[in-house]
Amino acid sequence: MNKKKNFIQITWGIVLAITGILVIVQVPEKFNQMGDIASNNIFARACFYGLGIFLFIGGIKKLIHEFKNEYLVEDNT
Repeated sequence: MNKKKNFIQITWGIVLAITGILVIVQVPEKFNQMGDIASNNIFARACFYGLGIFLFIGGIKKLIHEFKNEYLVEDNT
């Protein structure tokens, strides 16, 4: 059961990190599609970039935590 939970947590960390990268990459494209209304909205851009950074950092933090737990905790079975 522990291996299954660990796999799910590692998968979730990877999904978070990839989602963060995709948010950061897509921000300029989406704002260019909106035209003049959103092109100068610095606050909205900062919020989306911040969201992407938080997602990426959270995913990496979760992966580091899970790999540390996997290799530092001894298996007592």
